[in-house]
Amino acid sequence: MNFKSCKKTFNHIDDNKKRMILSTAIDEFAQNGFNSSNINVIAEKSNISIGAMYKYFDNKRALYLTCVEWAMMHLSQKIDDVIKQDDDTILMFEKIIRTIQEFKEDNDPFTKLYYEMATESNAEYAMLISSQVEGITSNLYAAYIEHAKSNGLIRKDIDSRFFAFFIDNLLMMLQFSYSCEYYKDRMKIYTYPDVFDDNERLLEQMMLFVKGALFYKE
Repeated sequence: MNFKSCKKTFNHIDDNKKRMILSTAIDEFAQNGFNSSNINVIAEKSNISIGAMYKYFDNKRALYLTCVEWAMMHLSQKIDDVIKQDDDTILMFEKIIRTIQEFKEDNDPFTKLYYEMATESNAEYAMLISSQVEGITSNLYAAYIEHAKSNGLIRKDIDSRFFAFFIDNLLMMLQFSYSCEYYKDRMKIYTYPDVFDDNERLLEQMMLFVKGALFYKE
């Protein structure tokens, strides 16, 4: 695992130690936000000295950005693995939704960190990371939509770049709805109080929405 936002010394340490430091930092940032988190506390919880921490990162900002890099690499890899499995565009989107649902179970801090980064107060960080991570995903989505168009599976008048953006927003909102209290409550208000008890029903309804938007031909 190599990162851009840290010092070279961090990339040279053992991967298990990297994971321990970044997992601890992600928990702290996800729980307290960037401004309220303390790099001294993160060092202590990671069982390293503050001196060692500064050998790895210039400051708290560099540590935060490295955490976001790792979180986005982790989710992007999962999504990339799904995308490479199937030629069917609709099945690919269905598997991405399932991946988000499964990802939530073990990785709440990752999603909360991304949400915290994406808020207006952290727009600087969002811009730095989005070009690295979301640029990859947007191209993949657009390519699959274009592939479905050329095979006559969806309507021809779709702009693949716009629809990649629309679908990504839909998936991002689903991701937030599984892990951030505000969006959880919002989904319950719009749907049902027990919406999170039935992943299959949510998946079915979202796929009907996606198919309808694309005029997908069964």
